[in-house]
Amino acid sequence: EWSEEGPYWLHPPSTESDEREEHYGNSNLPFASGTKIAKSGHYQLPPSSSYIFTKTHCGSRCADCPPKRYLETWQSFLKECLSGSRSIPVSDNTQQSSSIVTPQPSIQTKHKKAFTTYHPSLVKKAVHLLRNPFDNLVSRFHHELKEHAKRSDTAQWMKRYPNSIKGFKTWCADQDARYHREERSVDWTTWSHDDNNNLLNYFEGVACHAEFFRYAQWHSLASEVVKKLNIPVLYIYYEDYLTNLDGKTEELLEFLDLPRSGDLPDFDSKKDYSGYFTREERAAASDLMRRVASADGVNLLERYWVTLDFEKMRKETKALE
Repeated sequence: EWSEEGPYWLHPPSTESDEREEHYGNSNLPFASGTKIAKSGHYQLPPSSSYIFTKTHCGSRCADCPPKRYLETWQSFLKECLSGSRSIPVSDNTQQSSSIVTPQPSIQTKHKKAFTTYHPSLVKKAVHLLRNPFDNLVSRFHHELKEHAKRSDTAQWMKRYPNSIKGFKTWCADQDARYHREERSVDWTTWSHDDNNNLLNYFEGVACHAEFFRYAQWHSLASEVVKKLNIPVLYIYYEDYLTNLDGKTEELLEFLDLPRSGDLPDFDSKKDYSGYFTREERAAASDLMRRVASADGVNLLERYWVTLDFEKMRKETKALE
């Protein structure tokens, strides 16, 4: 699977005419424009001169997980970016090739989930979305609430982690305690971009420290991956939707060579998570992220960070004792 040049899935095809051309460049594919694809409905494919906008969460995004699940290299991160699942139709009367399924229209079609990793050469551009790390973390907590609402442990989970600041802080504290031993077995100096500092020293006092590590690592690796792929990238900040929704939409459509169609809905984001963190907590988490992030990551994220002179504060506190 591996060679000096990198993993096999990064290698370009050996010939210009390969089966990707057959599958992706053939206008006679069964999934043509307007065709019903899986259970999602009908999609009108854009003109060939524009781009199809897809979404990926890439790697380093697990919640409530040990370090071995989220420590990533740019190669492993990219592979997760290129991987995903889809619902494909299956029936007793189905014609299949290696990766194309063509159901007969008269047969009631069922679906199954299939997992795949596509070739990086298919990626021509990237849109990198960023959100305030503190708001993002609370949003991830809310996502966990929604996920557990679908499971059998809903009542027990909600009792310990109610949808409140207290529930959020308990959720963070439990994660920090649960993986304490595993974290002590990692050489964190190799995961710092700040002169091989031991990140364990910066975990102390930061609630949900693994979440903040993953956040800074994610955006740093995303920046590195687009450089490796040598593709254009558009950076959009979540807050831009509030202050300049129309302008950012035009910028995005121009980047994707897509025409504008219809009116924009209102962007409703009245959430206020300011009470979830004190200024000191934000500064301590910022100090950690600053040491995890690459130079590119720092440039992207530093607008969100809070800086406090903790050494000065310690001296002032000691002087009052």
